[in-house]
Amino acid sequence: MNESLLNELSEGILMVDEGLVISYANLSAKKLLGEIEGSALPDALHVQGISNIVDSFISGSHYCTDTVFVKDETTHYLKIKVSPPYVIARNITSEKLFESAKMDFVNSIVHEFSTPLAVINGYVQLLIEKNKELPAEVSETIDRIARSTNRLSRLVEELGILSNLELQNYRVKIETVNLRELVDEAVFDLEGKWSRKKLKIITDVSQNIYAAVDSMLLFRVISNLISNAVKYSSVGNTIEVSSRENGSKVYVSVKDNGIGIKSEELPRIFERFYRASNARTSGSSGLGLGLSLVKHALNLINGTIDVRSRYMMGTTVTIGFPKNM
Repeated sequence: MNESLLNELSEGILMVDEGLVISYANLSAKKLLGEIEGSALPDALHVQGISNIVDSFISGSHYCTDTVFVKDETTHYLKIKVSPPYVIARNITSEKLFESAKMDFVNSIVHEFSTPLAVINGYVQLLIEKNKELPAEVSETIDRIARSTNRLSRLVEELGILSNLELQNYRVKIETVNLRELVDEAVFDLEGKWSRKKLKIITDVSQNIYAAVDSMLLFRVISNLISNAVKYSSVGNTIEVSSRENGSKVYVSVKDNGIGIKSEELPRIFERFYRASNARTSGSSGLGLGLSLVKHALNLINGTIDVRSRYMMGTTVTIGFPKNM
């Protein structure tokens, strides 16, 4: 064991013997936990969920968890990894605080925007009802206001949904849905976007696939994936939406021939507010919320997602979810 190398690491490294006694702690571990060499692991590591950490160490299994550690009345957030004979502790407090700040920002936007948007939408609808009485140029302006207001309303709605998903305030509602009908609804809902770009959407989804799932969450997932494909496709391109069944699982794929994603950026695409470099320079709008919402929604319906992409050659996104939750 190279102690000088271990002391350079920012993670706390604990070496624990078979009697659950800490035989070695690097400098980072001592700064966080104090002089703990010779102490029993449960006594030295006063964190929530210590019993699970000890159990995994005793069984010799690998284990990872996020937990809380309080020292001198200050709360620290830690990511603990058990890999016998080592226990590794990484301080993720700054990351957690940053995430909390972003969530506060999101919640503020949702709260502050919802009421004025509802008022604007109300007046816009009144003007639309009087369209026949107004000059053509005024009617066109009202239509533009309505489209912009609807876009902003959808953005605020997605922010609110994402906030509820992340705070685990959303209650999953199970119902039987027909997959083809759900996909057709998503395609129809986005017709304004793909028709303006003269895109062709090919749907190869069986009419005989039914699933017991939260229809709102699944619709949001599929709609976001198709919307992304539309957003990053060139004029006249083709988007393919297909499905398949494998045992008790259903898979839906959305394939485009758009700008793609660089391989080094793929690991970050599910982060809130993250947009790949070519997406930022493509001229398309967005805050980078769609895939974050997709990831959280899929987690709630026990779903999976796989993204295959080649830079400037297109992307295929495949989601999988059980027929019955």
